[in-house]
Amino acid sequence: MYSLIIIPILVAIVTQIIKLITDRVPNNLNWQHLFNDYGGMPSSHTALVSSLALMAGLIYGFDSGYFAIAFIFMLVVIRDAVGFRREIGKNAILTNMIAQEIWPENPEVLLQERIGHTRNEVIVGLIVGVILTIIFYGLMRLI
Repeated sequence: MYSLIIIPILVAIVTQIIKLITDRVPNNLNWQHLFNDYGGMPSSHTALVSSLALMAGLIYGFDSGYFAIAFIFMLVVIRDAVGFRREIGKNAILTNMIAQEIWPENPEVLLQERIGHTRNEVIVGLIVGVILTIIFYGLMRLI
């Protein structure tokens, strides 16, 4: 039962570490990005929810209500990452341009611009989430 919680969280953490390595090196590796990054390759949000849905299917069956709820939740999160949050990121770019004109000496007013995900980031997040879940689930069954 705890594996339904632990494995998706582990998948999200590992995916976020992968994102740190692929997106930040050698530019500006910063461990704060492990918890404060809302975009990039791969999508850890997608990896988390795909892991949760897969775990619900593996534990309770792919014809169970638990899997159905987790699958619908996964679709909502993925749609949000590609759609709504991506648009917020585009809006932040324009807002920051205006803010730099009004307050050029005040960088604290700038918004985070990298919020949403591209389709490729979500697809890779889905693949990474499924692969890591299968690996962790297999390891858990060996123990």
